[in-house]
Amino acid sequence: MAGVGASRSLKELLAEQLPKDVPITFYHYSTPPSKSSALFSAPPHGKPERTYCESQTLAASIAPKKLAASQTPDELLILAIEVLIYTTRNLTTIFVSKADSTGYISELQLPRSQSSSPLKAICGTFVSWLARERQREGKKLVVSLFARAQDQYLFPASIENKNKHVLDDRGLVKWWCRVLDPIIWEYRAEEERKPFAGRLGEGEDRTTNGASSPLTSTAKGYLVIPGYESYDTLRYVPPPPMPNTPRRWATTHPLLQIAPHPAAPPRCLVPHFPDDPKARFLDELDEELPDRGTDAMVADGGTPSRSNGQWKSVRTLDQFWDFMAFRQECSSGRIVGFIWVVITPPKPSIPAEDEDTPSQQSLSQSFSRIDSQETITSPRRRKTRRRKAEAKTRYGPIPLVLPKIKASSSKLSTSSQVSSNSAGKTLPETSPYWKWPASSRGTICFSTKNYDRAHEVLLQQTFTNHTAAARSTKKWKEEIAVLGGLDDWSFTVTGVKEYVARPSGASNGVTPMTVMGVRKKRKPVE
Repeated sequence: MAGVGASRSLKELLAEQLPKDVPITFYHYSTPPSKSSALFSAPPHGKPERTYCESQTLAASIAPKKLAASQTPDELLILAIEVLIYTTRNLTTIFVSKADSTGYISELQLPRSQSSSPLKAICGTFVSWLARERQREGKKLVVSLFARAQDQYLFPASIENKNKHVLDDRGLVKWWCRVLDPIIWEYRAEEERKPFAGRLGEGEDRTTNGASSPLTSTAKGYLVIPGYESYDTLRYVPPPPMPNTPRRWATTHPLLQIAPHPAAPPRCLVPHFPDDPKARFLDELDEELPDRGTDAMVADGGTPSRSNGQWKSVRTLDQFWDFMAFRQECSSGRIVGFIWVVITPPKPSIPAEDEDTPSQQSLSQSFSRIDSQETITSPRRRKTRRRKAEAKTRYGPIPLVLPKIKASSSKLSTSSQVSSNSAGKTLPETSPYWKWPASSRGTICFSTKNYDRAHEVLLQQTFTNHTAAARSTKKWKEEIAVLGGLDDWSFTVTGVKEYVARPSGASNGVTPMTVMGVRKKRKPVE
């Protein structure tokens, strides 16, 4: 793809993928990186990895054709997608949280071959743009989601619209694989990376201005459907765009590649995303750990002090996925697809030892020590330590503690009236834990509290019919504008892509051939 390495705006990328002469209005708002709970549970006697989370929402609307000369077209929301970006010192995870459509794209009266392509183009372009903007030097980047079919996610009562086409579970898994497949082909395959001696002999340049170039980075897709064998899962993976080209997808998981501690127990290898079937199963399995309800470390992503981090019923990752096939989300006659796209830099930097995280060698030694011998401190020794601590606190001179003077009420009132656009202005664009360039932020940068309020505003609307959808779209725009302090926070993109009508007999890009029979020579007329 041309211009992959260059930093291009979202407007340019959307215009290249949308149908020609079709205007679509977009609304984009986000939050600055803020501290969140760790995705991966910490190993025994280790602290959770410092994690930051950023939320982004992109919504699209259209103005249908006028019904009469005196009528003005109503603006209708057609799509919304929410993405969560988790960043640590060594990993960036882009998690597609929710995506939903209203079905009112039929008001554009596009040809049948173009009716579903704008929605797929918007989702794929937005995710691939975020992946390029947030790629850090020497750090892996993962695009993750789970495909589960539901009637509605973000637009209440939109299922009552007869023009909304809801995909079933199998169709949704295939749709998301087709959406993310172009991202994989923007990078090189892992098998194409030659050994160091071959690259040195050819004089291959491994660095490009100090940044990792997508031309040398590698990407691979992973798909897991619990309860399905590998040959059954391959049916949901899109074929390569070019013939005689190997697939870039694998029917397994990349958890051992992206987990911060691959030698840790299985509970420390599975990420904990919000509203995720895996996360609910993790919470149920954690009930088997001792001191599960009393230890506060579990809530923060840690491991109870009296536990070695091992579950009683599930001992390996393979057993975890086998048990997932019997969960209600995966065994009620529908399938759930877990999808990953792992982008690996050409030369991963040596990860700096974090003071909060022990090394892999010390972790493996501690795991073997915990499994081989008893590590619980005796009750007599604990009582002695408690008495010594109490003796230090009860006796001795009382330290002088000066009272803290609070700010005046006038300053507090003025600070609460500051617009949400100033949220995160004091944060730097780059740090050891995130990359937050100004070009990839939303038009409105909300605080986490106001972002949740904006999300609730959308969930309180109704999209039953044309009139209700137009009224809800207008109300949603106005309330977000008041909350963000901006009157006009949208941008309109007019597509330039021309779609070529495929012949009715063509399939999979193969032009049908007509085989002529033997034609007899006509006799001359006497």
